[in-house]
Amino acid sequence: MSSQPPLLAVDLGGTRMRAALADARGVILRRAERLTERERGTAHIIQRILELVAEVKRDEPASCIAVGAPGPLDARTGVLFHPVNFSEDDIPLKTILEERFGVPAHIQNDANVAALGEWKFGGHGPTEHLIYVTVSTGVGAGIISHGRLIDGFNTTAGEIGHTIIDPDGPLCPSGHRGCVEVICSGTSIARTANEALQRGRGSSMREPVTAQDVAAAARAGDALAQEVFLHAADILGLAVVNLIHLLSPEIVVIGGGVAQAGDLLFDPVRAQVRRYAMPLTDRGVRIVTAGLGQDAGLVGAVVLAMRQSEA
Repeated sequence: MSSQPPLLAVDLGGTRMRAALADARGVILRRAERLTERERGTAHIIQRILELVAEVKRDEPASCIAVGAPGPLDARTGVLFHPVNFSEDDIPLKTILEERFGVPAHIQNDANVAALGEWKFGGHGPTEHLIYVTVSTGVGAGIISHGRLIDGFNTTAGEIGHTIIDPDGPLCPSGHRGCVEVICSGTSIARTANEALQRGRGSSMREPVTAQDVAAAARAGDALAQEVFLHAADILGLAVVNLIHLLSPEIVVIGGGVAQAGDLLFDPVRAQVRRYAMPLTDRGVRIVTAGLGQDAGLVGAVVLAMRQSEA
């Protein structure tokens, strides 16, 4: 182990929370994970975060804690503002962690953190312009431009999931209609399929289904599943087109649980880019799956911790 104190990294994205202890070079020494159990409320979530960090920390000293958390959040104050799909309450996570463990805590949007992980350790080759899109319980994006993480004036840049693509579309938990997230997320894919089944649509699927169930049924030829999944993939493709037009990346990395559907997701997304991206803007842009898979957020939190410990 390095002579420097180890780093603590936490990933709160998706349905499972993950934590790791890493040395100053970013090598993970031990890790743990558990279900978030969001349905049990904010106090329970906070307690599980504290228990998870304590489990990997044990009696080790640590130089800092870096966390990838669902937004919206203020990375400067470390406050999560009733993040959709995570909690109905504001959570002063930075203060909670610092008071419990006595070391500096650094909070960043989970998609931003995953973008750092994919950029540094995802195996995508040298690049200074990368966008990471996570499609899981929610949809978000992390932006690397000229080798720097771009989080904007109030540290909320990258909320592609809450850009509005259909003002007359379904109601999003954010309070608006037709957000990308309310159509494309794993939660939304499952909801759309279940609602269709409740209306009596014929299908081999039986409710309740998950997004993974819909993907599996689509691969097996189920017409309803194919319709639901293709619509979500098409809308995600339009969101990627918008990102390409706005930010001109070299590579768009798509991760999160829904990305595990592979070509069922990626083929329609790439087709939308070919159809709608303006000439030149999409030239040479690669659209690929996350090289780190489900570990993108955790590895990215390690990268964030390394950066903060060197600052």
